[in-house]
Amino acid sequence: MIGRRLVAAAGTLALLVGAVRLPADPAVLMVGPVAAGLAVAAVLAARSMRSRLVPAAVVGAGAVSVGVTAWTRAAADPGAEVDGLTGLWILLEPALLLVLIYLSVRWSPPRAAVASAAAAGAATALIVQRMLTGEPLLSLLAASALWLVPALAVGTAAWYLRWSAAERGRAVERAREEQRLGLAGELHDFVAHDVSEIVARAQAGRMVLAGGDPKLTVLLEQIEAAGVRALESMDRTVHMLRVDASRQPVGGLDDIDALARRFAASGDAEVVVDRRLRGGAGRENGAVAYRAVVEALTNVRRHAPAAATVTIEIAEDDGWLLVAVADDGRAAPRSGPRASGGLGLPGMAERVGRLGGTVEAGPREPRGWRVAVRLPLPEGKGVDA
Repeated sequence: MIGRRLVAAAGTLALLVGAVRLPADPAVLMVGPVAAGLAVAAVLAARSMRSRLVPAAVVGAGAVSVGVTAWTRAAADPGAEVDGLTGLWILLEPALLLVLIYLSVRWSPPRAAVASAAAAGAATALIVQRMLTGEPLLSLLAASALWLVPALAVGTAAWYLRWSAAERGRAVERAREEQRLGLAGELHDFVAHDVSEIVARAQAGRMVLAGGDPKLTVLLEQIEAAGVRALESMDRTVHMLRVDASRQPVGGLDDIDALARRFAASGDAEVVVDRRLRGGAGRENGAVAYRAVVEALTNVRRHAPAAATVTIEIAEDDGWLLVAVADDGRAAPRSGPRASGGLGLPGMAERVGRLGGTVEAGPREPRGWRVAVRLPLPEGKGVDA
């Protein structure tokens, strides 16, 4: 993200300096390239390429370009000769519009991608009309159709890359489903059988060997009870592995309060849930957010067992679902820095990333640790979380 923002800042500066030092004649021909360049910079500087800002910026740049074309046709001489510098400004505009088309088609929601790319593509096709005069209608249409070809090519390439990425994601999900089913089969057919044998031998030993030794009786009863608990846990694990997580998520936003109460009851920390979400967040977002809170609370228990206060924040942040878990971290971590090479945070980042979100984790002032997950909210409100 920092690299994108640096590119956006450098491009904006270069564009503005060029507009001052190397102006076009007439100056209005710089409005379209400048607007498109600022739109590209805004998209690159956005928190996520899936932000709602992307299609809005593309549509805005396309509207400005169409407006400049209309003004040129109405108020200027479309057939007038242009110098080399002005020609560069004219060519820069469609190039920047092509970049916007690519970014929108590649990352925006399908409907927004089609609408914004169509607006930018139409603007690209109409730019040539600024330079034509006295031509028959068929020639004007042919010229605009020719200028539309690059936009169609860029849009098609971006859509193909988007489709390929989605196919890879589906292939990964299918592979994981096969692995889960295979693991469930192994647990059910082999491990559960071995644990059952342990329970049976403990029961037989308690009946045959214990005799009048109460200590041995208690020991064998404990072994039997532990084996039964292991079988029950294994049954639950096999069930979870065989259930489609997308249809039956582990939990949602509505389950976080109960999760917080269980966490507080199991330790000395006070858990505060700060819920400031007006509408719904969607079932997938809710499931991923719930798992993120589980992981964050697990890290609190593991790395900051003496934390006095844990805050769970659930809020809407500029069109994003924000779920953050923060602790006061009064004691030193029990097992080294929290940023160590565990699998919890990378796994959380992978799940969040599949939904177009981000994960941030790090120390907070004056002490403690904070994990923040941001997920894009659905277009409509009132979706069950």
